[in-house]
Formats: sequence, C-alpha cells, structure tokens
Amino acid sequence: MRKNYAEQMTIGEVGIKNIEFDIFSRHEMTPILMSLQHLYVNEREVVHEICHLIMQDINKEESIDLGCSGLNYWEILVLASVRLGCNLNFDALQDLADNHKNLRQMLMVGPYKNNRYPRSTIHDNLSKLSGDTLEEISQYVVRIGHKLVPKAIEKVRGDTFVVKKNIHYPTDTNLLFDGIRKMLKLSSKLADAFDILGWRQHAYHLQKFKTLRRKIEKAARSRAKDRDERLYNLYKEMIDEVNKLTERSVSTIHIFQKMEIGADEKTTRYWNGVISNLYYFIAGTEYVCDLAKRRMLEGEKIPHSEKVFSLFEPDTEMINRGKVPIPYEFGHRVMIVEDEAGFILQSKVMDIGMTDEKILVDMMKDLQARYENRICSASFDKGFWSPSNLKELCKIVKIACLPKKGRHAEADKLREGSTEFGDARKKHSGVESAIHALVSGNGLGRCRDKGVDGYRRYVALGVLGRNLHTLGRLLISKKREERGLKPLRLRS
Repeated sequence: MRKNYAEQMTIGEVGIKNIEFDIFSRHEMTPILMSLQHLYVNEREVVHEICHLIMQDINKEESIDLGCSGLNYWEILVLASVRLGCNLNFDALQDLADNHKNLRQMLMVGPYKNNRYPRSTIHDNLSKLSGDTLEEISQYVVRIGHKLVPKAIEKVRGDTFVVKKNIHYPTDTNLLFDGIRKMLKLSSKLADAFDILGWRQHAYHLQKFKTLRRKIEKAARSRAKDRDERLYNLYKEMIDEVNKLTERSVSTIHIFQKMEIGADEKTTRYWNGVISNLYYFIAGTEYVCDLAKRRMLEGEKIPHSEKVFSLFEPDTEMINRGKVPIPYEFGHRVMIVEDEAGFILQSKVMDIGMTDEKILVDMMKDLQARYENRICSASFDKGFWSPSNLKELCKIVKIACLPKKGRHAEADKLREGSTEFGDARKKHSGVESAIHALVSGNGLGRCRDKGVDGYRRYVALGVLGRNLHTLGRLLISKKREERGLKPLRLRS
C-alpha cells in the first residue's frame, strides 16, 4: 500500500520545513528543492492534489490497499522534479538520492535510515507518469509562482523549437543495419532456446553486413569515375543479403509455431512478445529495403510521406529548420509560451505536419481562458504570421505583437511602428533564452526516453523542472531581500 508521504518522522530526521539551503549556491538543485519545500510547507492542499494525480498514474486499475509499500507519491514527485530539473540520467539520480544530504532530507530519509533508491526502482516508477499528469503538476507550480509575481501573466511570448529523437542519422544503410541487427539477435535467441537450425553463424552474418555497409559509405564519399556503378553493385549485394536473412527469419518463426511446446502462461507470453518484435523488424527491414531498391537501383525519387527515419522511433519527423550548421533535425516541434517572470505557461508537442501558424490561435484561446483573460500582450515571431492569425489574436489580447512576413502595407507599418508593439518586440528574444535553458539545462536537446508516450513525458518533465527552477529563484531572491542582500536578477 502506497502513501502520499511518510507520516511518522524517525530519530534524527529533519522536517522539510526546517531544511536549510545555501542561498548563495549556484547549483540548479537548490532552487528546485526550495520550490518543493515551499509547496510542502505552504501549499499542503496542492501537494495532496498532486499526490492524487500521481496515484492515478502509478496504480491505474490496481487496488491502492494491496501490495508492498513501494515509493510514496512525494518521493516520486521529488525524484521526477530533480531528474530533468538538473538534467540527470537515472544513474546520476540514483547516486544523488542515495548520498546527497539535502535531497535525502527532502525525501524524508533520516540519518539513521538506510533507505536506498535502486536505479530500476526509480526508472520503473518515473516511467509510469504520464505527460498529462506532469503538465498539470507544472500548472500548479505556475499558479503558486503567480502569487509571488501576479503581474507576470500580463505579458507572454511564444516560440517553437525541436526536441530531437535519440536516433542516428537515417541513411538507407544505417536503417538496414538496424533492422538486420535486431532480426539476427531475435532469431538466434529463438533458435538457441528451441534448437532450431540455421543460425549458428549469426555473428558472421552481422559482421559481413557491417563490412558491406562500410564499403557503401566509403564508395559514397569517393569521387572516382565508377562511383555510381560501384554503389549500384554494392546496394544490389546488400539488398540480396537482406532478402536472404528475412526469408530465413520468417522460416524460423514458422518452425517455432509448428512445434508443440508445453509451457506455462508466463513463458508463452514472453516468447509471443519475442515473435511480435521479430515480425515488426522483419516488416520494417523489408520496407526500408524496398525504399533503397527503388532509390538506388531503379533511380526513383522517394516521396517524403513514404520515408522512414528510424525503426526504433517510427513516429520521428524530419524538420527543415534551415539553420546552419544543422538544417535538418529529427524529432518533433514543441511550442512553449512563457510569461514575464520566466514560467512556461504551456508546452505542446506538435503533431506531424503541424506548423507554427496552425497552432497559435487555439493555444492562445486556451491560455486566455485558463488565466481569466489577464493576458494583455502576446508576442510571436514571423513564423506564426497569417492574416487570419493576426485578426484572431487581436480579439484575444489587447497588444498582438505578430510581425508580418514579406512586403508591408501602410497599415502594417503603422501597426508595427507603435510604441506597444516595439516594447513587446524588444522583449520577445527572452523566449529564446527560455528555449536555451530548456535545451542546455533541462535535457530537451535530445529525448532520452523511448516511444510516443515517453517523448511527451520527457518534454513535460523538462518543463516542470524549468518552472520549479524559476519558482526557486523567486524564493531565493525573496530571502536575499529579507537579509538586506542584493536580489537575484530575474527574467524580464
């Protein structure tokens, strides 16, 4: 049975209210832990609501009154906040949870308690959290922050950036090698377990395929006169090899399915999962092989809609940002809207094919409704421009800073020449600072979690960490002022 948090203090344990922090520390964990302390001490009702949200994700359809205690919901919240708040991998998070004094005090672990947080335990619990839950928790943090800076919501600014998928560059040879590597691994595993012949040389086949890939990469870089002919012959050899191995993998599956295997339900379910994965990689490899054949052997230009960029992350989108030195990025666009204090009011992972101008109006309507029409000014760049967007945005906020693309008419010059437009435009670059902070400080340069749900959870974790950091800096600045010290420089 899990609980919200430990209800009974142990000998030597410091209460969360009494944890002392160094307000001169520049480490990112200090403002995050101070934010969590503020929530626990001054917003206990909010903490209960957050714990309820976490409970729904962790337990789902299971009974909350049965089973072992596991991590309590407060511990999960603290570990989730610190993970991307400090841009940690699970190994670093485990080490800090086991050894960092202030973090262990925040987890309600006294000096005489030998609580340890194994990596697998942290991973399994945090992986159950959904992106929607983390976004709701982030909204609670923003509302608490607005109690300290109530006017911050009046001016907002937004932009999009790409959170890249954790994949290598998707050439035909790389994708085919990924597919073959997984096919050989799963097929040989199945063959070894049930004495199916045909995979004794699976390591040799993998090395042969790797050598062939290197020859193709070397030929592609060559400037020799027979470059195209060499590439044609090498690709033809690779495609033939792929066809042989896929046929052998399918044959292995058929042999396994004909065998009468007496096993318990758990074992059967495990091998059915292996077969399912093998079918997936066979189908994916055959599809990539067909694309390579059409492009390299038949000279066909592949339509963008038919291309695939990863067998492991099939939802990956290729985005042409046109920026030097990396014009193409592989992942998804993420839109954020930031207020004047630096809180991320909204973050949204955009669907494939969705562009900036298609998302602006709906997002601003939602934000204005959520914050009771307190947003007075909104600033965006030219990528969000369209005549209809300007018209609708002017209805939503008093000052709509939306620069026009292309040639300006006289009315556009007057609108963009106003003092209010100029002031909003000058401060718009602050959102670029927020994006840089998310990318470099909160791990949103590249998503390290797998799958669609993992991607959304990862983005939401990064935003939660950034909002907690912003709230913590406000609290530190307030404490410095109370001591007669110079406050921290905050966002504007």
